[in-house]
Amino acid sequence: MRKSALVPVGLMICAAALALATQAVATTWCGENGLIRFSFTAGDSLVPVLESGPADGGVTRIDLYAWLTDVDRVKHEGEALTALGAYELSLDINGAEAYILKQELPAEGFNVGKAQGTIAYGLSSGLSLSSGRAMLAHWQIMFQGRPENVRFGLDPQGLQSCAKTEGCPEAGAQALYVGSASSNQLNMMFGAGYVPAWLNPQGEPDLTPVRGDSPWQKVGVFEPR
Repeated sequence: MRKSALVPVGLMICAAALALATQAVATTWCGENGLIRFSFTAGDSLVPVLESGPADGGVTRIDLYAWLTDVDRVKHEGEALTALGAYELSLDINGAEAYILKQELPAEGFNVGKAQGTIAYGLSSGLSLSSGRAMLAHWQIMFQGRPENVRFGLDPQGLQSCAKTEGCPEAGAQALYVGSASSNQLNMMFGAGYVPAWLNPQGEPDLTPVRGDSPWQKVGVFEPR
């Protein structure tokens, strides 16, 4: 299953800012900062591998959570990156046909993604990064029978916000986010890599992070704080 977010960053910014801003602004590519990590359980203890047991009534139902983690503490012109104003990602499920029954997003906002699993989400008042992480999505997913070797990741194809931002297309971003209106960072775009998750893997699952090649340190727009 592949889904693509097809929303330009101008719309993301308008959705995030709501009444605070109604026009698109020039976007600055700031490099990669953070990883999307998946978990089959809620809470701070992330569980990226699940043995589901026998199918129940001929189907397997799971919960899957996506977290932005490993975000470095950075600042730009004295303003710290403390919250997300909007983000864009597309869930990719390989190994079995999946049915997304429910998709929940945190905090108040507006999702202009066109399908379940496709998220281009503008937040009304920002999503805090005070702990260096933030929960981005919760899905309830169903499979026929008991699937094996199912891999959960991100599909970077169709991140058109990236295509319209200088420096981003060649960076290998797997997901995107911008800072918050409160920090005047709605036009500051970061990329994120991801760590895959596995349902009923056969053998040792590959949990190698998938990253781009444009870290924020190399780009140099932000600095450590």
